[in-house]
Amino acid sequence: MFTYSSPAIATYLNIASPRAACVNGSKVAVINAEGIWEVEANGKKKLIPNSYHDARDCAAIDGKTYVLAVPTGLVKIKTDGTSQTIVNSVAKSITRVKFLEGKWIIHQSVNTLSIYDSNLNFKDKQDYKVTEVTDFEYKDNYLYISGFQQQKRLGVPVQIAFLYRNGFNGTSIFKLPNLPGDNQGKLWGYNAASLAHDMADTRLNRLYISGNKLYVLGSVYGGNSIYRWNGKDLLTQTLITTDKYTNAAQTRDETKVYTGIVDLTSFTVERGQLSFTRLPSTAGLGDGNSNFPKTIYSDGTDIFVGSVAGYAIPNRDSQTFLGKPISPYRGDASFLIFPNNLKARKAWFTPGNGEILLFNNKFAVVKTGNVNDLSTNSGTAQILPKNTYFIKF
Repeated sequence: MFTYSSPAIATYLNIASPRAACVNGSKVAVINAEGIWEVEANGKKKLIPNSYHDARDCAAIDGKTYVLAVPTGLVKIKTDGTSQTIVNSVAKSITRVKFLEGKWIIHQSVNTLSIYDSNLNFKDKQDYKVTEVTDFEYKDNYLYISGFQQQKRLGVPVQIAFLYRNGFNGTSIFKLPNLPGDNQGKLWGYNAASLAHDMADTRLNRLYISGNKLYVLGSVYGGNSIYRWNGKDLLTQTLITTDKYTNAAQTRDETKVYTGIVDLTSFTVERGQLSFTRLPSTAGLGDGNSNFPKTIYSDGTDIFVGSVAGYAIPNRDSQTFLGKPISPYRGDASFLIFPNNLKARKAWFTPGNGEILLFNNKFAVVKTGNVNDLSTNSGTAQILPKNTYFIKF
């Protein structure tokens, strides 16, 4: 029987200080200060020449073309090294890019989205006047935009997550459309004055669409938050609890991962689940500990969440990876797998210390700071300042 703790291949790529990764067909691209490293399914890698840009995110346009998000805009680069640069903003370190529906390149810079066609011809730009836009997805003439807004209630600061649903026709991003019900084109995003017992800080970090579902990945700094409810009111419960790692009892303001499912037909939160670690303890459940969200993906059957987990995930000290015990804890790369209905947890494991850059049903890329932090079943280890670990499932 196949298990995710026994992948087909797990090898060091020895790519120093990786920043992000993206999928390009059967390959994975990993970016760092040197450029774009293309990784084959067998772990073999090559560097695309002349790509010395301060890239923070990447998207594949086709088998030979990538777009990189850089602090001042975008760089379109081909595997032969030729490139095109678009400057659309002052330098901002918070930047992200996606190529959606095979049509549009969408670039995020803090709280602004810019739309281009595949030739980097500008189409539209929208400033959302929020603290930060964090991610975006597209389906059936709608853009879905996530982020958070810093507000205050009775003088107390609170971060409030939001999900906007904006009309988009390929040329223009429209304002929030009129939709049935009281949410008017948004989920969560409440005015702080309406919050009473839901004052835990929340952010909505990542989005992924598969079929008619939008999978959302958020962070919450406490137990009583707006994620307990359906995004339209503060009355309708949607959180599922299955065990002490999903039940916020005996926790405080440590970071928790929120995974939610939004039905795109009704634009309603169907259900959600918290995931966090617990300190070993003989008293009660054990105090809550942190879990930091990084990536989310779904193949329509399962949901794949990558995070950085504090000590300790369930059964950490008895887990093995590639038949070897997990290395001593210094911050774990965390792989969470749920069935599509979120009513259970199929797997939660760690290969050891590190940070997830990419995780889906075929590949994972882990950034780790020490060559001895993770086990490997192929290749020869070499010590570099920061190493990249490639896993094929």
